[in-house]
Amino acid sequence: MTDRTNVARVFALLLGLGYVLAGVVGFVVTGFTGFVEDTGETLIGFDVNIFHNVVHIAIGAGLVLASRLHDVTVTQGILIGVGLFYVVGALLGFLNYLPILSISENLAPDNFLHAFSGLTAVIFGLIGVYQQDDSARGAAAYS
Repeated sequence: MTDRTNVARVFALLLGLGYVLAGVVGFVVTGFTGFVEDTGETLIGFDVNIFHNVVHIAIGAGLVLASRLHDVTVTQGILIGVGLFYVVGALLGFLNYLPILSISENLAPDNFLHAFSGLTAVIFGLIGVYQQDDSARGAAAYS
């Protein structure tokens, strides 16, 4: 196994592309008015506003770039960090502290999606660490 096939690298790329796509398509729904307002606009049931779209594009682009880094340990750390960021965001959303992202209800679907994608990112980042450690142990056994 090479660092290029590390599960954290692959998942960072896929999650990043998904978030970039969600952000770009979100602009089709929101247009360019109401930067941080609770617009009431939704994309397949998820609350969106311009700021929310920008956050998804920025984080998605960061994950895509992280997936291409030479050092897979940095990719793993970024994936775990982004995952924790989304978990905290979900918790804040459940506590109704995210009106800036147009998430105005504590049980909004966004909160569940952010919790799921955050936990999944942390899990895949940790699997990538384990995968790399396991590969290193195997290589050490042959030397």
